[in-house]
Amino acid sequence: MKVEFSSVESYIVKAGKFFIFILFFIFNASIVSAQDSALIEAKSMVDTSTITIGDRIKYSIIIDRAEGLRIEKPGEGLNLGMFEIKDYVFHKPEEKDGRIIERYDFTISVYDTGKFTIPAFPIAYFLEDTGYVFKIIEAPSIDIFVQSVLTGEEAKELKDIKPPIYIPFNYMFWISIAAVIILAGLIGFLGYRLWKRHKEKGYIFTPPPPPKPAHEIALAALAELYQNDLLEKGAYKEFFSRLSQIVRAYLEGRYFILALEETTSEIMRDIFDHIKEQDLLKDLENILTLSDLVKFAKYIPETDEINQAKQEALDFVNNTKVVYEIEEESGQQSAHSDQLLVADGVKSCGEAVPPGKAEC
Repeated sequence: MKVEFSSVESYIVKAGKFFIFILFFIFNASIVSAQDSALIEAKSMVDTSTITIGDRIKYSIIIDRAEGLRIEKPGEGLNLGMFEIKDYVFHKPEEKDGRIIERYDFTISVYDTGKFTIPAFPIAYFLEDTGYVFKIIEAPSIDIFVQSVLTGEEAKELKDIKPPIYIPFNYMFWISIAAVIILAGLIGFLGYRLWKRHKEKGYIFTPPPPPKPAHEIALAALAELYQNDLLEKGAYKEFFSRLSQIVRAYLEGRYFILALEETTSEIMRDIFDHIKEQDLLKDLENILTLSDLVKFAKYIPETDEINQAKQEALDFVNNTKVVYEIEEESGQQSAHSDQLLVADGVKSCGEAVPPGKAEC
């Protein structure tokens, strides 16, 4: 019995020593682990753990390390198993309370359904006083659940493609299109005819009234000028400017010369081809010359000169105006054609006039 008791006692002693060794090993490992965690810590996280096929996940690795610690950073070609990297962003390291925090974001996706695991990512770190000796710490793995976009009955049975839909011929639609085209063509044709008529005749519907004869316009303008009080106010320059302009406009309308743009000498040169009477030429030259003196030389005319210029302007217009005469003809024409314009070659005031006009 004494022998058996010694064997049991020896066994108990050995077991106690082994238990103490195990406790010592676990204690040392926890101390080392605590020391390592004080130097570096690696985290992994996602913005969602449940997606459908093709959805994108934001996967982040966050490393919190001491300042004197050197690590091997994750690369762009990170192996994430079944997940495909679509994009990545490496943030600038931040310093906080004597530690360095680094963040690496990856945009990933997967194209199958089921449960997938983003594998743990190992990170090697080096202490400055250990040279090339490194240790490994891992960013934890994360499970992702990928669901199908089909749900309920549709997930169990695929339905056939629907047959083509028959669209009947729409007669009213095409009749409307044809009517619009015909109407547009008619409008275009009428517009072209109106444009052509306006181009050929100068009007579209009603012809404009015939222009007033040049002498009627000139006489009306002279009457209006003589009735105002410019001379009483001493506005000689304005009075003779308007008088000269009225006479020049009459010459343009009556003889078709550019009198409004010509000097007095040029007007007298051109008008000589139309008027041969010296009295009329002298009256015209006196009017234009006196007007030039008042306008440009600040000449103040006498009352007699003013009255003479006014009368000469009236006489010149009245003696050179176009007058229509009535010519009696024998009975082969109707009574409505008795009044005719004096034809070509008739002279008035000693001058040949353009066809269709006559003067006295």
